[in-house]
Amino acid sequence: ALSHYNVQAAALTPPHLSLSWKDITEYTFLGEFDLLCQSHADIHELDWAKPAHREVTVKYFKLHRAHEEIEHLNIEVRRLRTSIHDEEAKTTAIINKLLISDPLLSLELQRQWKSQSGVNAMHAFQLDQIEL
Repeated sequence: ALSHYNVQAAALTPPHLSLSWKDITEYTFLGEFDLLCQSHADIHELDWAKPAHREVTVKYFKLHRAHEEIEHLNIEVRRLRTSIHDEEAKTTAIINKLLISDPLLSLELQRQWKSQSGVNAMHAFQLDQIEL
């Protein structure tokens, strides 16, 4: 349809500008769409041209996108929870191994882990609130 329009637009006297898909996707208002302005059909009474219908359509797609985003966020919540769990298991195992081979390093890691563990606990609490 676009290439057909561009051929017809070039054949007019005076020739009209060609359109690209980029131009079409950048149009935000119906009145900016020169193709429709130059049309002989009266589009103002069509359902898709009515402001209320356009507004409902925009809201529908925003709602649809919000549901998709919730699905993605639920995946991210599980990934973060798994990451926190894995970090805790790995860090605890390393600290326990170091208790034997390097007790001073083990104590320092325990001290630092206490701080990180508190941050993880806050994140876990927030994740619990999200999942309610």
